[in-house]
Amino acid sequence: MLIALGLILALVESSSHQAGAVMSLGGGYVVLLTAGSLTPRLDFYLRAARRGPTDRPGVALTFDDGPDPATTPLLLELLRRERIPAAFFFVGEAARRYPALVAQAAADGHLIGNHSDRHGYGWTVSSTGRLFTEFAAANRTLADILGQPPRFVRTPAGVSRPHLADVLQRLQLRSVAWDVRGLEGLYRDPERIAARIVRRARNGSILLLHELYYGMPRFEPRRVLTTAQLTIHRLRARGFHFVRLDRLLEQSDQAVWAHDRQAALDAGALLIEKGADEAMGYCDAAPVAPRAGRSA
Repeated sequence: MLIALGLILALVESSSHQAGAVMSLGGGYVVLLTAGSLTPRLDFYLRAARRGPTDRPGVALTFDDGPDPATTPLLLELLRRERIPAAFFFVGEAARRYPALVAQAAADGHLIGNHSDRHGYGWTVSSTGRLFTEFAAANRTLADILGQPPRFVRTPAGVSRPHLADVLQRLQLRSVAWDVRGLEGLYRDPERIAARIVRRARNGSILLLHELYYGMPRFEPRRVLTTAQLTIHRLRARGFHFVRLDRLLEQSDQAVWAHDRQAALDAGALLIEKGADEAMGYCDAAPVAPRAGRSA
């Protein structure tokens, strides 16, 4: 970046043009950094899983921002009735207030993930130490309740920043984003939210719904329940089945491993075949020049 800036300035003659170039480049760079922080799909600072294998009709249902005493029990009962394993990304301070809900979700067979400790955004511009503390504190809380730390994390709104990847690696957390989200705060109506998800879902989709928007007036719990119920029934009608998030990602990892292994085997076979051909003199053999006849 600095080299490119120096080259541009060297080509610009007037100081006013230099100032304009600096401002344009600086503004563009800020936009790039902001877009990288706010757009998980860019994988700008952090690679996050967004989708499982695409060769089978499995999807993973995930919920953010809990636990909530009015909403979480309703969702657990629905998932129990529908026999669906989901993933709950819980906020650390909410988990400390309602540890029984965290324990119940895990006992029901759901995956529990880290969704930061306070669901604020100060960590996005703070020191690396504070960044570490934000996710380490939630990890400790969940480990105290469950007996082991979580393996997966989803940052609030999928936001990222420099050094986040290093922090999550130290905590042995794998980052998970989503493929399809409900945008409940925008659409509000369960019918519209479910229709949006079902329309966009595809093989391997990671689906994001919310129990509430943390720190804001909660959604009406029955509306959250209806949204989840409609989503489940309509996805099943389209032929999808539900796979717990970690199982979905394991399938994806296995598919990648199998593909890489087969590619390596194919490459090895080609090398062996080429080596054998060369040993037998079949490949790239130099033409034999005819022997000159003896002069009379």
